Amino acid sequence: MNTKNQRIPKFVTKLIEILDNQSYSEIISFDQKGDGIVIHQQELFETQILLNYFKHNHIDSFTRQMNNYGFKRVKNQQGKYEFKNPIFQKNNKNLIHMVMKKKQEKIQMISQFLALKSELNQFSKELDQFNFFASSYQQSQSILTESQNKVKLEMISISKKNLEMEQMLSNLIYEKKTILN
Repeated sequence: MNTKNQRIPKFVTKLIEILDNQSYSEIISFDQKGDGIVIHQQELFETQILLNYFKHNHIDSFTRQMNNYGFKRVKNQQGKYEFKNPIFQKNNKNLIHMVMKKKQEKIQMISQFLALKSELNQFSKELDQFNFFASSYQQSQSILTESQNKVKLEMISISKKNLEMEQMLSNLIYEKKTILN
């Protein structure tokens, strides 16, 4: 049985089979909310179900396995054993692929951490490149602004010289007219 292309452990698959088998509902079932598993008749569970599915009839071994997969054993209000795992729910079976042994869970968390760290390093490199380009752009912008200011000053200087030349030309024309007259 595969969900979301991930393998479901045999123990969890067997647990699902047991819970889906209506002939066992008087012995083991989901609780009323569907977020816990209740063993209603421990002796029948040990002799009929454990022997058939797990080749032993020891409730303690079953409890240890449940604990390995993140289930917590509690006694409910009727004094019956109930196992709860926030991921393992009757009406949310698409999460079942996430139920795994604690060791596997740690390995998966480490793997996810390393993947996130790698992404962070890649993002950091990209950010450094962006900052480098932004800095280069700012330098280019400063150089361009400085060049623009120099051109403006040069244009002002040329305008002044042009004005002076026009003034001189005007004076020369005036002098020539006065001499000719």
